[in-house]
Amino acid sequence: MILPARRDLGDAELGLTRILYLSVGIGGLVYAIVGYGKAATEFPSLQPWWAVSTYAIAAVGPVLLGALALWAPLRLLDALASIYGLLFAAIMISWRPAMLAPGLPDSNSPWTNDLMAVAAVAVAICWRTRSIWVYVLLTAVLSGAIRYLADPEVGWKIAVLDLSYNLLFDSVFVSLTLVTRLSARRLDLAAEAARQKTSGEAEASARVQQRVRIDALVHDHVLSALLIASRADGEPTPALRELASSTLSMLRDDAVLPQVPLSLDDFVNRLRSSVTSQSDGIGFVATADGAGDIPSDIAQALLEATAEAVKNSLRHADRGDRPTWRQVSVSASGEGVEIRVSDNGRGFNSRRIPPERLGVRVSIRGRMATVPGGSAEVESARGVGTRVALGWSAR
Repeated sequence: MILPARRDLGDAELGLTRILYLSVGIGGLVYAIVGYGKAATEFPSLQPWWAVSTYAIAAVGPVLLGALALWAPLRLLDALASIYGLLFAAIMISWRPAMLAPGLPDSNSPWTNDLMAVAAVAVAICWRTRSIWVYVLLTAVLSGAIRYLADPEVGWKIAVLDLSYNLLFDSVFVSLTLVTRLSARRLDLAAEAARQKTSGEAEASARVQQRVRIDALVHDHVLSALLIASRADGEPTPALRELASSTLSMLRDDAVLPQVPLSLDDFVNRLRSSVTSQSDGIGFVATADGAGDIPSDIAQALLEATAEAVKNSLRHADRGDRPTWRQVSVSASGEGVEIRVSDNGRGFNSRRIPPERLGVRVSIRGRMATVPGGSAEVESARGVGTRVALGWSAR
């Protein structure tokens, strides 16, 4: 009987296999203790050395499997179970030659017929299904044969009844073992399918987030550079050259901050620098309470979304009938960050953001949507200004 190559088992099947081996050990020990009295009465009819050694093998084999079940390598357990099953079949085959004379006390059946189910379950744990059923059928036939050969006076009908009973009894326990193995394997397959699905969804989500980020970068920097270039006459101005250089650097480096968390003070300082670099007339109010850090990717998203909100205000909010004021307020703590960008400009209908307003849809809302715990709200109405509220919760 050739053992199949053991594939890598999942957690459920591996744990269940060890439990099955432990059960074989416990069951084999119980059978050996209960059946020893009957076996001892049959020993005088057998070769002494054969009787003692074979019963010791039949009793010790399952106990060894049970003792090693929870910690030994699975290949070792499979090998021991296979050796035990084959040795038990050899014991059954050699029963009649080991007898001193035909006949057993009280016309009992050989003690091997009482322990054969333990060996059948042991091989059912590690063999291929077809090989298992061949073994069950073979040992059942052997049980009927030695029942008749050990005591021909019982007749062939009793031997056939013994064969049928042993075949049915062993088949029930082997079937339960195989169904249990199959259930554990299906559970592992379902778990693996769930892991692959989750991994695929995470990968798809990451691609979407990366696409949103690239779209935002293109809108924030590339379109700005193209817009200024289209309005420039003659030779490029130093400001245009500087914008083009920073845009290329931004796209090359993906505009990331160093991959270390920012302290609250560092974040506020970076935000103040980003806002004031766009215009000197923007008010900036900041409070940083307590200690805490902001992950670099979170800080990057907040800085970029705030910069886009300020840029939108500078581009679209001015109106001719009154001065336009702008203010950025930030509140940062260990629990999160809240940023508000406000102006009293001409505003727009925030419920109907035109498709061309990529700054709001992509660079603000889309960017913050990719941030775990991030949020973005835009409130505006014609003639009353605009308020952009950005937030990130650390919880």
